[in-house]
Amino acid sequence: MTQQTLDEANRALQQGRIDDAEKLLRGAVQADPQSITSHVALATVLAQREQYGAAADSYANAMRIDRNRNGLALAYAISCFRAERYDEAEKSARFALQAQPSVGAHDTLASVLREQGKLPEALAAAEEALRLAPGNVVALNTKGTILLAMGRAADALAIFEGLSNSLPDAPGVVLNRGAALEKLGRAQDAQRLFTEAAARWPNFAALQRQRGQRRH
Repeated sequence: MTQQTLDEANRALQQGRIDDAEKLLRGAVQADPQSITSHVALATVLAQREQYGAAADSYANAMRIDRNRNGLALAYAISCFRAERYDEAEKSARFALQAQPSVGAHDTLASVLREQGKLPEALAAAEEALRLAPGNVVALNTKGTILLAMGRAADALAIFEGLSNSLPDAPGVVLNRGAALEKLGRAQDAQRLFTEAAARWPNFAALQRQRGQRRH
């Protein structure tokens, strides 16, 4: 029955019926609480819906069943990070690195450590990610945000300007570049950048507000 329910949930997802998929997967978890596949599937759907706290809880249930499942610890760490549950995120990211070192695990750990103010450790983790994959744009962006938090705005700006060339359609990079310009006392340049971005991306102002809220 569980597999049948999972198949139905997968079809619902393919058809864009997210609510139905979530309902089916919650039923699958209730029918068989020891099914790690059901917990992971539910967590994946919840993460897609940006319900990161609930997704982290589902991933935690899966971890209790088999914490060594490939990719599970990293997925749990990412959901915890997005839910701002940084202690859990750090522990799971470190576990993921022990089990299977990867760019994603190093980058996630770097981001988690940055949010906790552990900046030297965060920078070291970002450097490890780049050692595994030199030029990785996600890791470079993370390194830039860490350098910015460390007060090294000029170094951060150099990274973000390079990323602006390789990722012209990434509003998050524009936000980071503008933040670096502001730190360097170039407020007019930052405002010009933000104005151009707002004209290009209708949701840019909302992204700015979200960034501002996370800083407080």
